[in-house]
Amino acid sequence: MTIRLRTAFFIFLAVFAAWFLYIERAILTPFILGIIFAYIFNPVINFFYRYIKLPRTLSIVIIYLTIVSLFIFLGVTLTRQVTNESSEFKSFINKLPETTEMQVDNLPSWIKPVAQDTLSFLEKPKSISSTSVFNFFPQAITSIIGFFIFLFSGFYFLRDGKNMFNKLLSLAPGTYRGDLDYLSLRINNVLRGYLRGQVFMVFLVSVVLYIALSIVGVKFALILAIFSGLVEIVPIIGPIFAGAVGALIALTSSNLSFGLNSLQGAVVVIVVYFVVRQIQDYFVAPGVMGRIVKLHPLVILFSVLAGQHIWGIMGVILAVPIAGVIRILLEFSMEKINKSKK
Repeated sequence: MTIRLRTAFFIFLAVFAAWFLYIERAILTPFILGIIFAYIFNPVINFFYRYIKLPRTLSIVIIYLTIVSLFIFLGVTLTRQVTNESSEFKSFINKLPETTEMQVDNLPSWIKPVAQDTLSFLEKPKSISSTSVFNFFPQAITSIIGFFIFLFSGFYFLRDGKNMFNKLLSLAPGTYRGDLDYLSLRINNVLRGYLRGQVFMVFLVSVVLYIALSIVGVKFALILAIFSGLVEIVPIIGPIFAGAVGALIALTSSNLSFGLNSLQGAVVVIVVYFVVRQIQDYFVAPGVMGRIVKLHPLVILFSVLAGQHIWGIMGVILAVPIAGVIRILLEFSMEKINKSKK
């Protein structure tokens, strides 16, 4: 097989693989989560393997047992508070339209009709059909199976991921091996930095907001903090939405700290979210993530919306790192084109 024919074959194979993965994207979620899990914990496994001389399989088992133990510990420690807040939150949601009606009367006349229409929608009864109940069980079984596939794939990606990737690279023509090694190194740095940075951001935001909201005396501080940390995964839109939810709960709360009324409490919550966001953007993010993706905010926003349209929540999670990978590929292609012109 000539070099030109071999190149055409690999291009066709790559396009076919991309097409196949796209049409089968519904079953990819647990495998992608396994890859993300492997990216996050691979440094720990490497540390155990290189410095403590533990086999990779044993190191992975230790990581799994540690994570399970940590979840059990946190579950036992936080279950009572989360359960209490969850039951209170459910009652709060049920009473939200009634509670908010008093606040609507104080709004300006130009926005009052919109608020009233929103309340009317919330007050409509939500019926649960027998069909939806029966559909719940297959969905629950699918989720359980997906969870075990995630654990299984995460184990093997941690143990054999590097060997699998090296075997994949070995299939490429030798003339392209150096370029592929260079590209894989840059892409790996982007994905690794972004994913680990996001995990740190989720933890940091959850802790800081829990402390701040508890000081202000906002209801459901723990649930709000965890929710706000998780939606940090969605760039731009996630923090704005979390801040709006926090302000809404503060607006309908009473007995806030420092003698604040509900409106003042909502303003304070907005300020808290804004300050936390600014600290992230200007102090934490440059050091933790190094602005490694290097994308304009408009590109990030477009990527998130496109990812959501194509693949739902998984598309939102993967949109920014994929956009970062595309940026690297475009930069590399332009470098090659410019060199060929000289």
